[in-house]
Amino acid sequence: MNEKTKRFVRRKFGEYYERAGVRGKEKEKDKEKEKDKVKVPRDFWRREWGFVLFDSHFPARLVMRRHKAFATREELANYLRRNAPAHAYYSTALYKNPAAAKMSDKGWLGADLIFDLDADHLVSEAELPKFSYEDLLRLVKRETEKLLDFLVSDFGFREEEVELVFSGSRGYHLHVRSDEVRGLGSRERREIVDYVGATGLEIDRFLENRTVSGGEFRSGEELRRCRYCNKITRRLACPVCGRETAILTSKGRGRGGSLRISNLDGWGKRLLRGLTEFLHEIAGQGEEESLKELKSVLGVGEGDGVGEGEKRVREMLKIAKDEAAVERIGRGLLDQIPGFSKSVWREILSKVAVRLEKSESDAPVTADTKRLIRLPGSLHGKSSLVVKPLGIAELKDFEPLEDAVAFGGSPVEVRALRKAAVKMKGERYEVKEGEVAVVPECAALYFFCRGAAEIL
Repeated sequence: MNEKTKRFVRRKFGEYYERAGVRGKEKEKDKEKEKDKVKVPRDFWRREWGFVLFDSHFPARLVMRRHKAFATREELANYLRRNAPAHAYYSTALYKNPAAAKMSDKGWLGADLIFDLDADHLVSEAELPKFSYEDLLRLVKRETEKLLDFLVSDFGFREEEVELVFSGSRGYHLHVRSDEVRGLGSRERREIVDYVGATGLEIDRFLENRTVSGGEFRSGEELRRCRYCNKITRRLACPVCGRETAILTSKGRGRGGSLRISNLDGWGKRLLRGLTEFLHEIAGQGEEESLKELKSVLGVGEGDGVGEGEKRVREMLKIAKDEAAVERIGRGLLDQIPGFSKSVWREILSKVAVRLEKSESDAPVTADTKRLIRLPGSLHGKSSLVVKPLGIAELKDFEPLEDAVAFGGSPVEVRALRKAAVKMKGERYEVKEGEVAVVPECAALYFFCRGAAEIL
């Protein structure tokens, strides 16, 4: 970013902060009037603040100006108007002395519980070029919806205790503002991340063989029956005739067991939801595509021929297309497919259901009890988009490249430094390396902040 471009961007950021102002905890009737203002967090005077300015080092080196504190909202508003920062942050922690230069002198009082979801955690660096900016935003939005469900359904936080914020770039931040979580240490916060990310999840805890009355086998053992000689055994092959056995259900000979998911709360519920979602996806695909995916999940090689693995693949595809069977599986009854042992279901659930249901967030951010997080309502210096606070109900219809755009359509002449494209306000803008083009101010600022163009 050359100096002329930097001055232009800083001036536009300054104009934004002049008109934005700041707000605190508004009343319901004032939400519409206050929605375009910078949102000051609760207990802001107890928090440390940090800023990156459009200084001589920017953007080659980002210099964080930390250890600041504001006694009033007006002090903060004046700072934003006067300095027009590229990035604005505040601490998730509360301190006795937030402006102290040494962390040990601040006097930690507790911290909000925060989650950072970013496209970087969902797509590998090698795969990133294959995705458009809009595609990445859709991916991370889905992860955010899953995390919100965890916080409300599994942890029991009320929706009003959870603040949702678009990061201004490629993700979302979630803030849990509850007195119950402020005293949590790093270890406890990491355990929460492990739970939502399925780290260390033991599938066997949810799989249970329920013994049918009259059998000599204990609960928890997997029972099978030979269809030819009716021998009950624990083996895949009948010890009498050698033929393949099937899991014994309660419709058997009065003794045996049926495999099911026993705990339908928390992760038990999620495993079933992920499994049925996968089965519906398989049923909706073409046969060749379905078989290929099922072989991958079940560990069956393409050249394995018509063996036991191939039979399992065909049987599972048959069940996926049987709505009644999928409905029973959705109630936790996993004995719908003959020959599917506990180990097979364990593999399927770990590969498919967990992948579909877990939520990927940045664990170090959540575990850090002294983290700086972006200020809602501020601008992101690498995109020019608003760090947009949202109501949970607003997430479904929220479109960042429509709703978080801070600037208008005034024409700006730019020279492209590299190929770049973005879709804003329903229109797509693209520039090629070396090209001189006239684009709306909102797109120009995005290209400038991304280092893709300079002003003429």
